[in-house]
Amino acid sequence: MAPRSFLMWGIHAVRSALTRAGEGAIELWVRDGHRPPDIDEVAGLGRAAGVTTQVVPAKTLNRLTEGAVHQGVVLRRRYPAPLSLEDYLESIAVRAGPPLLLALDQVTDPQNFGACLRVADGAGADAVLVPRDHSAQITGHVAKAASGALDSIPVIFAPNLARALDQLRNGGMWVIGATHDAEPVLYDCDMESPTTLVFGGEGAGLRSLTRQKCDVLARLPMAGSVASLNVSTAAAIGLFEAVRQRRPVRSSDGSVS
Repeated sequence: MAPRSFLMWGIHAVRSALTRAGEGAIELWVRDGHRPPDIDEVAGLGRAAGVTTQVVPAKTLNRLTEGAVHQGVVLRRRYPAPLSLEDYLESIAVRAGPPLLLALDQVTDPQNFGACLRVADGAGADAVLVPRDHSAQITGHVAKAASGALDSIPVIFAPNLARALDQLRNGGMWVIGATHDAEPVLYDCDMESPTTLVFGGEGAGLRSLTRQKCDVLARLPMAGSVASLNVSTAAAIGLFEAVRQRRPVRSSDGSVS
């Protein structure tokens, strides 16, 4: 049976979880002794949410997090509710404005996954789509790297990524795959229409079948000797290029079109 809860840590991540999803919080641990105001604020949020709070030595927090940088707070909480692909497709069919989705093809590093959630939230993407297997799962390390985005950006866990991309295309999404060996440049792709941006995992990049399911493959223009970027950095560039293309154009008379 899959676990129903997990531990997360870090001031910003825990504060966000208690603020956005306090109903899912189960137990809170805070460091004893002299504490900065941030920790007392988190403890207060825990009490307001009705969460059992324990004041413990730092060594207890070190043990709970297996030595991770916890900043004096650890929270046991339920997993955020996932979003189904079917529900997502239904939602974009009746919404105003073009949808924007980030898809990750077997990104296995928790730090990268969390950072991708953070940039997707920052760019105003609708959700992040990942394969159910062979991808990083939601953990405390992911939550810490996401820096609060775990409860603000929905995650879609697809049993089969290739099939999910087919469903998105059939639903009217334009699927753009990022790969270093493509000829078109990402900046030249039209992202004003409904867009799914697909980025590959560490090392291997996009798998062959994933590439086949994309409407177009495009590359980031690399001017130096390094052939590719970290996936979260590449995702940030792609997502914010979509934001740039979609921003309102202000004319000389001040009107917006």
